[in-house]
Amino acid sequence: MDQQTSATLFNQTGGPRFELIPTNGIVERATAALPSQATLTITCSPTNGINATVDKAIALAPHFARVIPHIAARMIRSDDHLNVVLDRLAAHDVNDVFIVGGDQEKPLGPYHCGLDLLQSLATHDNRALHIGIPAYPEGHPHIDTDTLQQDLKAKAPLAHYMVTQMCFDPEQVLAWLQQQRASGVQLPCYLGIPGPVKLNKLLRIAPRIGVTDSLRFLRKNLKLSRKLMRGYDPSDLVNAYTPYLNESDYGIAGFHMYTFNELETLKTVEEGGD
Repeated sequence: MDQQTSATLFNQTGGPRFELIPTNGIVERATAALPSQATLTITCSPTNGINATVDKAIALAPHFARVIPHIAARMIRSDDHLNVVLDRLAAHDVNDVFIVGGDQEKPLGPYHCGLDLLQSLATHDNRALHIGIPAYPEGHPHIDTDTLQQDLKAKAPLAHYMVTQMCFDPEQVLAWLQQQRASGVQLPCYLGIPGPVKLNKLLRIAPRIGVTDSLRFLRKNLKLSRKLMRGYDPSDLVNAYTPYLNESDYGIAGFHMYTFNELETLKTVEEGGD
């Protein structure tokens, strides 16, 4: 990654945002590799469980400017369970959450989707002070486009910002943003981009997270140079977005980097390497 791109990522308002998976050792690795002014988001999945997300968020909170756990609606077992999760986070000054529906096949409790949980949090005595939601410029593998749009419009008044899925086609994302603004969705938007990652890993993950259009774009447009074979470099993507960062019509809040826990590469980027 070139130094100009690195500066864009690491000097954005509020510091850079990095998404982590709550695996063993991630606290130590993140603390060693990432800048203290960063915002971290911690994913939530049936494999790791919601407790792993909360535990890692609490452990990372003292070391970074902001830590945001993902709370999967379908993994909340009851209202009491929700209270426990929110109380634990509040006790450690973690007052931001990112609400997703979750990959749990069957809901463990009363919340079937992210909107259900957002509506509950809107009237909750211990609700989070700052809430983010996902957005899907390139669709979702299991939800049709019309439903996604209706869902986003319903969620928007209950949230403070949105983060897009990992996308590779800036023209499609910018067009989607214009459509959202025209439809009345004015939430600040963080653009989801991949961090420096091995190409084979990137291609393997992309279809599972609903970015098939990006996958086609990537395969069609990226030359298999030696640099690319060493790992995907998001410089071109970041540079394509940079002219629009201060355009109020788009409402871009910054970048959200999907790291795949490849943090040592990010440390090199932060230090100005390429």
